Amino acid sequence: MAIETKFNQTPKKFKLPKVKHRKFLIFGGLALLIFIAVTITNAMPLPVNVIALHPKDFSKGFTEEGEVMAAQEWPIFNPVEGKLQSLKVQNGDSVKKGQVLLEMNTSDFKYQLEGLKAQLQSLEGQRLENDKSPDQAQIAQQTLLIQLAEKDVQTEGQNLTRMKALYDAGTIARVQYEEAERTFEKAKNLLEQQKLGLQLIYEQHQTSQGTELYYSNLKKAVQAQIDQLEDKINKAAVVALQDGIIKDLSLKEGNVIPQGQQILTVFTNEGYKLESFVLASDALDIKVGSPVQVIQATSSGNKSFAGTVDAVAISAIERVSPLGLKENRVKVTILLAEDSPKVVLGSNVDVKFTTLEVPNQLMIPKTALFPYQEGEAVWLIREGKAKIQPVKKGLENDSQVTIEEGLTEGDLILQDPNLKELKEGKRLRETL
Repeated sequence: MAIETKFNQTPKKFKLPKVKHRKFLIFGGLALLIFIAVTITNAMPLPVNVIALHPKDFSKGFTEEGEVMAAQEWPIFNPVEGKLQSLKVQNGDSVKKGQVLLEMNTSDFKYQLEGLKAQLQSLEGQRLENDKSPDQAQIAQQTLLIQLAEKDVQTEGQNLTRMKALYDAGTIARVQYEEAERTFEKAKNLLEQQKLGLQLIYEQHQTSQGTELYYSNLKKAVQAQIDQLEDKINKAAVVALQDGIIKDLSLKEGNVIPQGQQILTVFTNEGYKLESFVLASDALDIKVGSPVQVIQATSSGNKSFAGTVDAVAISAIERVSPLGLKENRVKVTILLAEDSPKVVLGSNVDVKFTTLEVPNQLMIPKTALFPYQEGEAVWLIREGKAKIQPVKKGLENDSQVTIEEGLTEGDLILQDPNLKELKEGKRLRETL
């Protein structure tokens, strides 16, 4: 019975140890599999994107916004103050040289003209009567002429100020500005003549010697005013000075327009130009004749075409940036190539200026660099393994940097220096 008891208890004693061994074997097997997987993973080469170094031309520049304009255009300014009586064109109309574009109301000028002609006849009658003693009617009449002449001087002076501002801005030709100067000087001369006429009225009774001279000068003064009014009446019909297309017209019939205000623009549909305002510090690097790249955004993507710097202004003007900052900027005019795609007048494009070009340079993206010790370095592939290579930088632009020391032609460098498993000696598999 004792022996039977031992045999019956034996199976119960060996059940529990058998379960523990099985768990140990399972965990050990899993650990071994993980170890093998990690070892295989570490032993496998890391796929990386690389750049093969070859000498290229380095360029540096900046991009500014430019406005599309017609290559040739002529602003039309109001020649006489008054009301717009008849508008004969609209934006987009084609016009021929000499065609009437608009007419200003001249009724006031015609009334004044009739009055001056009557005055001229009256002066001739007075001369014939040879009345040596001045009377109050003559004095009052001459005083009125002086007041009219003073008003003309004031009007022409204001017009000269406006024309000077337009000339300084480069929107009118010098000949237009000089014409305004001559008109102003003519008005001042007329005023002096009228004052002289009044002086003669007071002096004529003293002697008859100057009577003829007095009437002659007085008639000349009146005749000058008649000529001036007739000139204004003739200029009230504004004509096109060349063939072209109308734009920038925003006035309507009945509008009162001051003298010298721009009314519209005539342009030729034969090529385009750009106007771009660059920072004064950048303008020093822009040369006439330098090529530029023009980028136009469209619904189907960006279009790129060429242009050439035609002119760089000699002085800067103050402009307000989109952020509200005041900046000194220089106007740069750019002519587009004849084969440029169609553009829309008044639209904005990006203009890429190139200020520096250096041929045959080893260049890498700035993103390939990383801080190393007291300088910078790149990851490169040597014998299929990763290696840290310190470098010395040279010229830089927005995205690239030239390398003066540390790399040679044909070296393969990693584009991304921040890969997770990257370390020196790590086997790499490059993909160009």
